[in-house]
Amino acid sequence: MNDKRIELKYQLDPSLASEVKQWARQHLAADPHCETGDSYDVNTLYLDTQQLDLFHQTGVIGRRKYRVRRYGREAQLWLESKSKKKSEVQKTRSAGPEQEVLQALIGLDDIPEQKDDDSTSTPWFGDWFCDQATERQLRPTIQVHYRRFARMGTEQGQNMRLTIDSQLHASPASEWEVASEDASSDRSQRVKATPLEILELKFHRIMPHRFKELLREFPIPVTGFSKYRAAIRCWNLDQAVPVFDTPNTAPADLHSRNETLTHA
Repeated sequence: MNDKRIELKYQLDPSLASEVKQWARQHLAADPHCETGDSYDVNTLYLDTQQLDLFHQTGVIGRRKYRVRRYGREAQLWLESKSKKKSEVQKTRSAGPEQEVLQALIGLDDIPEQKDDDSTSTPWFGDWFCDQATERQLRPTIQVHYRRFARMGTEQGQNMRLTIDSQLHASPASEWEVASEDASSDRSQRVKATPLEILELKFHRIMPHRFKELLREFPIPVTGFSKYRAAIRCWNLDQAVPVFDTPNTAPADLHSRNETLTHA
């Protein structure tokens, strides 16, 4: 599935985010993807090269993100690639049963020549993702976890969606595993990536009148934000020399650093 749309991101403090949520409840309908109420959990495994070409926006990777995502407690995983030029986002997505997806992803660790020789294999819905991950030498890099508030509506024939992501945390990648929000989930390795909440306004052509009203009514600063870049930085994975020895031991000044983390 291919999708192209406009996405605008803004960083909000929790107090302003709460006000915007109340506004959204009055002007937009609940997103049908919400399990209960108007929120759900999102867990995303981001891929990058060993040199962090995605993080540094270099090489053939550039700005295109590759990720494996779980929405809520779904028993399926989404394979996604996403590129952004200015405010226009183009996304390619496929979804399938968790075990089937994981089996294919684990197979990426095999020698590429062995995969290429299998000319009799049956086409699979995620082949495009696996082929691009192999070509770009992408591997699991870090996981991002957050709670998403979501409302939606239509205006003049176009769909619009408002989301606010909060409780943004990051944890080290554990092979191809994608976290789930069940009772057995291990949260001990999660570190807060930012105390702010991330508002996203999504639409396909012209900014809806209701979104213009929202931006006029509230003092929402014009900003941008990358969950992936914030996650990499809060774990110091962008450093040439590791700051700490084990993945479950954060640097001593990490929490104070998080209080001022506002990466674009």
